[in-house]
Amino acid sequence: MIDTVTFPELTVIGCMVEASREDLPAAVAAAWERVFAADVGTAAFAAVSLPEENGQERRLVGFMAARASEIPDGMVRVDLDAGRYLRTAQDGPQAAIADGFARLHAHAAANGMKLSGIALDFGYRPRQPHPGQAGGRHELHLALAPQLPALG
Repeated sequence: MIDTVTFPELTVIGCMVEASREDLPAAVAAAWERVFAADVGTAAFAAVSLPEENGQERRLVGFMAARASEIPDGMVRVDLDAGRYLRTAQDGPQAAIADGFARLHAHAAANGMKLSGIALDFGYRPRQPHPGQAGGRHELHLALAPQLPALG
């Protein structure tokens, strides 16, 4: 099932990964290990996919935080504006996450929805055999581009 949800401003603190598409999986796995090793005292972990820059994929892997939270050494903060998102849940191994995002993209295209280029993935947990590799439920989101109100 795909639905549309509205989020308030969101703050994610974590490790920024910038890598080629080929190098991205290994770089993201290493970043998750750094985040989980930091023992930040939360269970609200998230991956934020940002628009490509200079031909590099960009992901922030980290945790949800209050805007005023202290940023641990070696990490950065990303503040996302309030907005509307397409959402679906994906159960199973991490490899199936791409299928969930593909369904969201297809839904947006079929319904003429413009996307902002930001994606969210909630569902990562520490102490897995390999961060992000074990099965489980992931909640996937694609941010819709802001829409101007229609003049009437």
